Amino acid sequence: MTTTVLAPNSKFRGWDNNGNPLVGGLLTTYAAGTTTPIATYKDSIGTLNTNPIILNFRGEADVWLTPNVAYKLALTDSAGNTIPGWPIDNITSSQLLTLYGGVDTGTVNAYVLTFIANFTSYTDGIIIYWIPANTNTGASTINVNGMGVINITNADGSALVAGEIISNIPATILIKSGAAILISATSTAYGNFTPTWGGFSAAPATTPIAYRKNGTNVTLIFNPVNGTSSSTSFSMSGLPALITPKVAAAQSYPVVGLLDNGARIAGGLAAVNSAGVITFGKDGTSTTTWTASGSKGFADFVGLTYSI
Repeated sequence: MTTTVLAPNSKFRGWDNNGNPLVGGLLTTYAAGTTTPIATYKDSIGTLNTNPIILNFRGEADVWLTPNVAYKLALTDSAGNTIPGWPIDNITSSQLLTLYGGVDTGTVNAYVLTFIANFTSYTDGIIIYWIPANTNTGASTINVNGMGVINITNADGSALVAGEIISNIPATILIKSGAAILISATSTAYGNFTPTWGGFSAAPATTPIAYRKNGTNVTLIFNPVNGTSSSTSFSMSGLPALITPKVAAAQSYPVVGLLDNGARIAGGLAAVNSAGVITFGKDGTSTTTWTASGSKGFADFVGLTYSI
């Protein structure tokens, strides 16, 4: 089926009360709801009309409006008598000029955008590209064109954690159900942290663990360190919020290069949960226990990639 649209009126036409062309009629243009004159144009390049506009011998005029600006139009005959049914208020030529919301003018975690747009409420489906002035440090909000403060959330509805919006890196939000869903979580972030180890009487060296976050994928790099085992379990806690999974159930991922009792094992598994804990397993299963004495840790620089 062919998609069609209604052709616009290419000329303004005025009619008198008897249905005749309003020759010499006067069309006066105001800002909506006021008696403050506002400009219209003769063409698409911005040649100004007079105000009022004098209709020609066919009762016509070329009238171009500024997009997304509300007008009031008043129509009279040449003697200044109002034509019945006029004035007409709140006439707007809506156009989506851009999806770009510009650079925010808010503060940390409270973003503010002001730009020309063809919407006046938070309607589902609106997409806005914008430049944050600050990196977020936690749950965040946004206020677009003074329409009110709404939450910026992840796709699952959860609040943002630190570092999901990065200063001067373009961000994208989708308005849905009264919230701004962050759909641009593809920025790459780097950092490191010092974990807390479980299952050791003498934990591995406190060398920081490096991470790289790219969108929803996180890679950790473990240094080749080991410690004295005191348990059949092997775990690590203390993941920063930015790289902690949001799904409550632990997700398991393969990992190689682990040591048990001083010997490199053939394969390993890492279960990462929303509490920021990683539990390591042997031989591809989290149920295989570790040697409770001796040493365990990482034989090489070990990489672990998981999703959040």
